[in-house]
Amino acid sequence: MARESTCRFAILGMLCREPMSGYDLRSAIERSVGHFWQESYGNLYPTLERMAEERLVELEPEERSRGGRIRKVYRVAAAGRKALAEWLRRPVLPHVERNELLLKLFFGAQVGPADSLAQVERSRAEAEGLLAVLRLIDEDVRHARKDDPEFAYQHLSIRAGLLGLEAHLRWCDEAREALGRMKPTTGSTKKRRAR
Repeated sequence: MARESTCRFAILGMLCREPMSGYDLRSAIERSVGHFWQESYGNLYPTLERMAEERLVELEPEERSRGGRIRKVYRVAAAGRKALAEWLRRPVLPHVERNELLLKLFFGAQVGPADSLAQVERSRAEAEGLLAVLRLIDEDVRHARKDDPEFAYQHLSIRAGLLGLEAHLRWCDEAREALGRMKPTTGSTKKRRAR
């Protein structure tokens, strides 16, 4: 339920920018906040329907797509704006981020440094790709939106993504060095003596 409730605020925030269909919302999320927040169609559509029932969002007059299908376009309702503002003022609860790479490295002695190094290298390559995309987004946002009052707020999230990815790449380099110095293991760690 916590995930769904946060999903609804991501939707409300996006709809405050402009009315959108579920497909448009997913694309907008991917293009703008995708480096730190993602939503699946499987979560978006049911949440949109519940929000419409709760009158947080409203359907625009029916519109037909190019293929002739009816396209549902949602806009934020007054109650939705109020709910979003209340949520934005609430403190963020601390949480522990789930990180599968770190969990695998924690138990890496079970397979040895070569397998752990392969995990780090994959993560590094992925981070380099994300960093390149985020740098392009940052460049576009800085050049196109300086007069937009939302720019400064949006740019803060982009900078957090950039700095986080740069730090991750530095950590990957450290991990690469440390794993390169380790001796191969036999596939399982020795049992520790009881103290």
